[in-house]
Amino acid sequence: MDKIIVLKTSIIVNLLFLFIFMCSIMVYTDKYSSYLQIGWSNNFVFASIIINSPLKYFLLCLYIIVLNISEIFLNDIAVPLIQFSTYNPYKTEITDFSRCELESYSNIIFFIQTTKKFIQIYVTFSQIDIAFVSLISSQAAVAMAIKYLLDKKTFPTNDPIVELQYQSIDAELTPINI
Repeated sequence: MDKIIVLKTSIIVNLLFLFIFMCSIMVYTDKYSSYLQIGWSNNFVFASIIINSPLKYFLLCLYIIVLNISEIFLNDIAVPLIQFSTYNPYKTEITDFSRCELESYSNIIFFIQTTKKFIQIYVTFSQIDIAFVSLISSQAAVAMAIKYLLDKKTFPTNDPIVELQYQSIDAELTPINI
């Protein structure tokens, strides 16, 4: 199957799923839920910390932004280095790392990813505005990571450029010899 068709189908199916999920939340939401609050309040508790002041709220937002940016760069830049060395069964000779280094890096990165997933789940379910801060900061970070990675690549065109060569009109012989 064509790669583009697979990508487009996957994107459409997932966007449809997200749309249905978001519509379900809007239709079946409890209007008195603390999840739908925005900003700081005495009811907003994040990891046993009451977020009841602007300073606490903006520090939490800053923490989430840094968490998401570091997560994207870890997943998109550092993890492939480890995965291509550790998990590729066809790469049997490793020259970039010692066995101890590769094993340590692999385990440390897995621990960091698992711990961050736990924190991100907590962030997502804490309050809707915090979830949006997380979503937006993740999207901005992934856009930067993609740009960084794509800037290091070349994209030759599939269609060869055909150069047409024309002769000068002056070089043409006149049809009538005088």
